[in-house]
Amino acid sequence: MIQFRAVTKKYKNNSYALKNINLDILSGEFVFIVGASGAGKSTLMKLLYHEEAPTSGTVTIGGINIANLSNDKIPNLRRCMGIVFQDYKLLQNMTVYDNVAYVIRTLGISSREINARVTGALKIVGLYNKMHATPAELSGGEQQRVGIARAIVNGPPLLIADEPTGNLDPKNSMEIMQILDQINQRGITVIVSTHDNAMVDYFRKRVITLDKGEVVRDIQAGTYE
Repeated sequence: MIQFRAVTKKYKNNSYALKNINLDILSGEFVFIVGASGAGKSTLMKLLYHEEAPTSGTVTIGGINIANLSNDKIPNLRRCMGIVFQDYKLLQNMTVYDNVAYVIRTLGISSREINARVTGALKIVGLYNKMHATPAELSGGEQQRVGIARAIVNGPPLLIADEPTGNLDPKNSMEIMQILDQINQRGITVIVSTHDNAMVDYFRKRVITLDKGEVVRDIQAGTYE
């Protein structure tokens, strides 16, 4: 499903974020991207949803090279994936329901279909009973659940989570990772960048380790170290 071929990201000050990355991630996999701060995790994730473009090499998703995608095609790319951020990025003046519905209201589908998709996503993350709450009325863990519901409401084949537990305590971190694992069991490819070694060690998924922009380890059913 996803291929990185000779991908390098170099910045104007001649520093490298990524160096000659070659990776294959199959449909339905759950993959942890780990490494120290500055190892290149966030840059790799941003290449997937085209927040950044590589200096050289190709990034292919579903057979399409997205490395040099034109700006007008980026929205279509992102509709095919769900993105979960560390800082939630919720709209504070909207309810939980409207935060989740926001991303599909431009798709021209009926109100009944929107309601079915939103309530279904909220049930998956365990927030159906809080659909009328605002983000200010939720805990950090609950806000991240809203972020996950928003990411999956359109039924994407790929979910990208960049440090999804970075602002959470261990209990909430475990609950978020369990939800992501359940989503993966529905056949969705899940890629998680994290520095949370306890979560990585617990779930024993595929672990790709970056160091100074290079892949130094790629192991199935692995641990953080």
